[in-house]
Amino acid sequence: MSVALVAILFLVLGALAFRPSRSAYCAFVVLGILFFPARVGFHFRPQPCEFALDIPLVVFSLRNVGHIWRFAIFFLMSSAQVRSWRLRSQLLIGLGAVVAMGIYVERAEGLTGEGHCRLRDLVPDLAGAALGAVLLILWNLYQGRRPRPEVGARARQLD
Repeated sequence: MSVALVAILFLVLGALAFRPSRSAYCAFVVLGILFFPARVGFHFRPQPCEFALDIPLVVFSLRNVGHIWRFAIFFLMSSAQVRSWRLRSQLLIGLGAVVAMGIYVERAEGLTGEGHCRLRDLVPDLAGAALGAVLLILWNLYQGRRPRPEVGARARQLD
């Protein structure tokens, strides 16, 4: 029952974060951060992190489709918070949020002993960010938004 309630809460906050509602986004992030320690009753059993990374492991980690689509959605939620900004800024903020949350998730798995702290698990997170970026760019093209010119370019046009 409580798992279903938590899932519904995350879905509602996630949907509201696309509006964009900064309070819903902040609540989503804070609850996401608290989720790992709360899941183990705040009893920590630190485990070492695995830092092995090579091409076969990268390819293998890309099979983690769950991480890819979750982080694509998180990328879009994060970039929606700065919807009125330039596309490049939206992409950078979305990427920064995904990298920060991905690192936190891996460290939280290592600190709680629930899951595995692995560097290679950041690969599907970044793939999710790339998918989110492609979707955001396609959405902007569909909406017919043109990127705003840079300040320097605008000044050159006025000359």
